[in-house]
Amino acid sequence: MSLNGMQVAVVGGGMGGLGAALCFARAGAQVQVHERADAFADVGAGIQVSQNGLRVLDALGLGTAAREVGFASQGLTLNSAQGRRVAILPGGARETLLFHRADLIALLADAATAAGVQITFGAKVTPDAPPDADLIIAADGIRSAFRPHVTGQDRQATFTGQVAWRALVPAPQTVNAGGVNVYMGPGQHVVVYPLRGGRLLNIVAVDETETWVDEGWSQPADPADFQALFSGFGGPVGALLPHARDVQRWGIFAHRIPDQWSRGNVVLLGDAAHAMPPFLAQGAVMALEDAWQLAACLDGAPLAKGLAEYQEIRSPRVARVLREAF
Repeated sequence: MSLNGMQVAVVGGGMGGLGAALCFARAGAQVQVHERADAFADVGAGIQVSQNGLRVLDALGLGTAAREVGFASQGLTLNSAQGRRVAILPGGARETLLFHRADLIALLADAATAAGVQITFGAKVTPDAPPDADLIIAADGIRSAFRPHVTGQDRQATFTGQVAWRALVPAPQTVNAGGVNVYMGPGQHVVVYPLRGGRLLNIVAVDETETWVDEGWSQPADPADFQALFSGFGGPVGALLPHARDVQRWGIFAHRIPDQWSRGNVVLLGDAAHAMPPFLAQGAVMALEDAWQLAACLDGAPLAKGLAEYQEIRSPRVARVLREAF
């Protein structure tokens, strides 16, 4: 089938949803994005986009703008909990950009709108009340309403015994160059990297615990609890923690990749199909890869055949990344 003139509904205006909307619109499809939130707010935290994700952005003509907005990482540094440098893993030729999530969302949304994509906010779309379209792309996240409809199964997730805490703090001084720093302690680690021209620092701190925490990356948490839990960290982390004001936490769950990614004209994309833990920073990147591959598989192919090929190509790829992430 030709994508030119195809009616495509995208459920979810995150990285994968907007990426898919742009891929299909650039191929001539008529695309409508249904986003549950009332607006794209300036909230969220840091996202790392490695070279494989940048290849998608380059192919969409967004590479130059992305490099202007993102902070160029110069590699990974491992440190002790007190800030003593243990090892430096330079980035080399493997380019990685560090983004505030809202900035990357804005970049994709602006490009999608310019390509003719219609974005509807406050949309309540479900399998029982689906949009009228030739293709429905369910990019509605880890709690996807469409995943049980497609797979015939409830969401299967297992708590890993790890809880992540996230905060953005002003940089003590503007960071002009650098990359990702990991600070390692017993049963805990803290990841710090710069955003927005080095004016902000993104903090992701992971604690091993038997306490179960509901899934979802935007659950508000008490900054005092955050500071107390990671009080064993000194050096740069110890200096930053008192400045954390808006803190979120989420339980990290392991998800089984479904055996079926599509049903009829509905197809899963991104976290709706394969939620990733944060340890390889590949969640957003896998969604961007999905978006590009889905459009490529459906261009010129019958719908059922293209959707089957999409799963056949993507499933082993994301399974390998998921294994390495743990």
